[in-house]
Amino acid sequence: VCANEEDVAAAIAKARAAQPAWAATSIRERADIVERALKIVIARQDKIINTVVEETGKARTDAMSMEVFSVADQLCYYAKNAEGFLRPRKRKVHGILGLMKKLRIVYKPLGVIGLITPWNGPFVLLMNQAVQAILAGNTVVAKGSEVTPNSAKLAEEIFREAGLPDGVLQVLMGDGLTGAAIVNGGVDKVSFTGSVATGRQVAQAAAGQLIPCTLELGGNDAMIVCADADLDRAADGAWVGSCMNTGHYCCGTERIYVVKDVYDE
Repeated sequence: VCANEEDVAAAIAKARAAQPAWAATSIRERADIVERALKIVIARQDKIINTVVEETGKARTDAMSMEVFSVADQLCYYAKNAEGFLRPRKRKVHGILGLMKKLRIVYKPLGVIGLITPWNGPFVLLMNQAVQAILAGNTVVAKGSEVTPNSAKLAEEIFREAGLPDGVLQVLMGDGLTGAAIVNGGVDKVSFTGSVATGRQVAQAAAGQLIPCTLELGGNDAMIVCADADLDRAADGAWVGSCMNTGHYCCGTERIYVVKDVYDE
């Protein structure tokens, strides 16, 4: 059942209520939860792979590399580096003002983040973006693709088991109307991964509300084979670049330009 406008509004209100207490925790406390989530991902890797394969049809090796290994790598990386990334920074003030003023950059949570992710990386894309938002002290209302709802929902289940407080990460089931309700529901930022057409609509809606958005949209990626290339390796790279994840990933090879001297070979 797709979450409707009322469901989305309730989720955003719950996230809004949970956010101040979450922002008051230390980054180290948040990182500890992420590290526990990492251990759960490793322990549940077979369930994650099975769920993703059932919903997307991708090969198990792709599910392992993209949805388990990449997620584990990201959770580990951000848990270790969040304190450094978010530490206040001193900056020099130019000219004579430097004698009278001090400048520091202090990072503050935005609030509630709306997150919309696609079907081709249903677990990894939600986990990767959600972990960055929650480590920064935000709460998240997310929606995965309607064709991969169970893969997306795994993210909420894993973080809840890791000890993430109620309301900090909510993953809703829904379609495009659910996503539109999130974008227009009063969140403080939107992160969207998907098509150019929908991304343009998200950007326009965000601009109308004067809220930031992050968009990862369709690519048009070229491979170039030079005259001095190892042609066996180039051929392998072309095959992998075109066929990994059944060709459905953001930097998949779509066009190949080969220098004339080695084209026939």
